[in-house]
Amino acid sequence: MDLSKLTYSKEDSARTPADVPLHKATTENKDGSGMSETTQVPLAYRKTDGVLSTSLVFVLSGGEKRERDFLLELIRQRELHSLKVAFMSEKGQGLQPYQMQDKWAQIQLTGEIKIESQLFHLEAMDKVFLLSDVDEFYDQLEKIFKGNQTDVQGRWVVSNPCFEIWLYYCYLDSPEKVLGCLKTEPITTRSKKMKALGNTLVSGGLNPCLAFENMLNGIEHCIAYYAEDDNRITVLYATQMHEMVQYL
Repeated sequence: MDLSKLTYSKEDSARTPADVPLHKATTENKDGSGMSETTQVPLAYRKTDGVLSTSLVFVLSGGEKRERDFLLELIRQRELHSLKVAFMSEKGQGLQPYQMQDKWAQIQLTGEIKIESQLFHLEAMDKVFLLSDVDEFYDQLEKIFKGNQTDVQGRWVVSNPCFEIWLYYCYLDSPEKVLGCLKTEPITTRSKKMKALGNTLVSGGLNPCLAFENMLNGIEHCIAYYAEDDNRITVLYATQMHEMVQYL
């Protein structure tokens, strides 16, 4: 983890955990009768020689399984004790870009993020990533990106054709040569084709948990082959996943 992204102050070394800002999360009753318990997630943890400030990172994702698995493995392996990550998607179907945009607009309006039974209160230091495939959603992304893009707290992370291109880069490069067949594949089936190719190119398939071990390669390859079109949407074989990974 890049500790330079965290705030560290020796002058605060005398502060007790009670002095440190807290991130509030409210839990609902299972019977639906309303909010019954309020828990507080520390925004910093105490060290003997100072205090590390931290934030919550919320991930709104178009995909569900592999995106979540990679994120959980990243947190586990890197021991991100000072970073709390919450993941939101729709079971069995994920979220389309316009749905993620609507959820993010609602979060900005209310300052709250509800994930399952917990209600998180968004703070200024928190970060929100919106993960989307280009897939057949190009028109949706184009419309969204034509809007206001000055938002610094919410960040779109787009992969073309899908999240699996990031996993591919963790193992391999030279996409034009290895994945050239995607160019002639209909846009509506590119993601399916990409996933099928991954199972033949890498022993065991594009496993998000194992891909973590090659994450530095993934970042390098992402940067090398990154490009956007005139609408600021990633072109085929490009992904912005390296930006989120480097942030974490």
